[in-house]
Amino acid sequence: MIATLVIFLFVIVFLAFFIGKNLSNLCTFWFFKTYTDLPVAILVFIAFAAGIVFSLILISLSKVLKNKVKTEEKLDDKKSDTKKKSLLKRTLAKSSELNKNKDNSDKLSNE
Repeated sequence: MIATLVIFLFVIVFLAFFIGKNLSNLCTFWFFKTYTDLPVAILVFIAFAAGIVFSLILISLSKVLKNKVKTEEKLDDKKSDTKKKSLLKRTLAKSSELNKNKDNSDKLSNE
């Protein structure tokens, strides 16, 4: 608890010094329009916020795609299970038919 408070205070002090030292530093930035005399501190915070937004979008997109793949795999497993069951039923039906035919041919040959 105390360590969290110390780290939080350290970050706040660092940000205060960063902003204070860079308020007088100006730059020119182009993003489909030329922005002149833009403070460096503001540009850094805009870039940081854009990074957070894009990373959240990519994380949520990857989760959605993973869930989609999992549901498709489940559907494929169900389809393959039903195919296996129907193949097993057909195989059992053919084998029972063969056994009946064999029994009938044995009876006929014995007579």
